Amino acid sequence: MLRRFMGLVIVLAATLGLVGAADPPSQSPQDAAKAKKALQEVQEFMGVWNLEGTQKIGGRTEAWKENVDWSWKFKGPEPAIKVSFAEGKGKYYTNGELKYVVDKKKYQLTLIAKDKAEHVFEGTTGKDGGLKLERKDAKTGDVYRLNLFTLADGIRFSFKLEKQDGGKGLFATSYQMTGNKEGESLGASAKKPECIVTGGAASIAVSFAGKTYYVCCSGCRDAFNENPEKFIKAAEKKK
Repeated sequence: MLRRFMGLVIVLAATLGLVGAADPPSQSPQDAAKAKKALQEVQEFMGVWNLEGTQKIGGRTEAWKENVDWSWKFKGPEPAIKVSFAEGKGKYYTNGELKYVVDKKKYQLTLIAKDKAEHVFEGTTGKDGGLKLERKDAKTGDVYRLNLFTLADGIRFSFKLEKQDGGKGLFATSYQMTGNKEGESLGASAKKPECIVTGGAASIAVSFAGKTYYVCCSGCRDAFNENPEKFIKAAEKKK
């Protein structure tokens, strides 16, 4: 009788949410490695980009300036890339996170809109090496397509959002932001130093024991500063 009573209590508690659900399993080391490798395909996104946005409203074109910061996120259950728009004060989005879903073999970019709504885009890399992602609005049926890619050997960046009304017909450009990476110019031709953390093109200087090294983004800078000897030793082994 007591066992039956306790069983009913547990069932009732679970129904009311008093018993917490088990935490989702963390990503396996194999899947984490696959996800990291996929995210490295967009390594050129890393860094701060000074962009100019344009949008047609009626018969006029509205323009604005905005910086977008892409950086590696090393802490957490799975590899990810963080993105921040104008330090959380972007015109349409504040921040977001890019992941690679191994089971789907797709990239997933979750962006937080100004009204705090989550916009989840999914897709793959295109022939230009950029990302082509889409999301569908459940209420209106509108489809939004996001094209992200770099130009001029990783010096310029393009962020283009298109909309397909009701999920039918042609896509029309909602707005676009383009610009250069901070500290870079189109006239630069010298070979860029490698990020001591990820191996990608780097432009941010860090130092340890009187020596200067370079990283590609704020995430790698923080990781290096937390344990510089770890990354220096790893870099030395590769030589």
